[in-house]
Formats: sequence, C-alpha cells, structure tokens
Amino acid sequence: MRRRVVAAVFWLYLAVLFRITVFRSGWYDNEFFSGSIEMVPFRTIFTYLSAEQWRYFLYLFAGNIIWFYPFGVYVAAKGKSAAVCVLYTALLSLTIETLQFILSTGCSETEDILLNTLGGVFGWVSYRTIRRFLRKRAARRG
Repeated sequence: MRRRVVAAVFWLYLAVLFRITVFRSGWYDNEFFSGSIEMVPFRTIFTYLSAEQWRYFLYLFAGNIIWFYPFGVYVAAKGKSAAVCVLYTALLSLTIETLQFILSTGCSETEDILLNTLGGVFGWVSYRTIRRFLRKRAARRG
C-alpha cells in the first residue's frame, strides 16, 4: 500500500512539474520548433540580478532547484547512487528543456539543466543524510 501511495505522489509530482514547465496555457496553439535556446549558462539569471530584479532572479534560481528537489529525494529513496541521481535529473531536465523548445513554451536554457540537476542532488543528499541520522538514532535507542 505504501509503495502505491509513494508511486502515485511521484507521478502527480511529475504531472505538475510538466504542467508548469512544458504544458502551459495555450501550448497547443504555438508553432512547433520556434522556441528559443540560451546556451550561455546563467546569462538570464545574471541579467535579472544586475538589473536588481530580485523576484525574477529568485524565481529562476531557487525555483529551478526547488522543483527538482523532490525528484532527488525519490531517486535516493529508490536506493540509487549520487551519480545515477545526477544522470536521471539531468536527463529529466534535458527532456523538459527539449519539449519547451519543440512546443515553444519557454526558453530552453543551459542554466535550467544545471540548476535542476543541483536541486536533484540536494534532494538526494538531504534524504541520505536524514536517513543516516535516523538510523544512528534508532541504533542508539535499540
């Protein structure tokens, strides 16, 4: 039963993630392959930072990390290594960025892939750290 709940929550998370990143309102009306690509990492974020547009900067910087944090937690809970977490998170992010370009629903940016992957790694490290702490604590009690 617990596995089914975790799986359902995971699939719901992915559905929400794809809804906010790829399948935005009106995505089906866009011309295919007319999205933009930003190959210079952090150009967009630093543009907002230098213009002191803190809200946009935080949204892009922290948002990319936060939205992929649960993915890293899930990968860690499945017992996968840090390297596998990096690979899976980068591939998921690359898939989203590619779909954004194909469906013209956003700017595909290398910084998104980097920050999303960082978010996944943070989730992985957090899960492993908390799990290790709880196991040590339980061993001391038992």
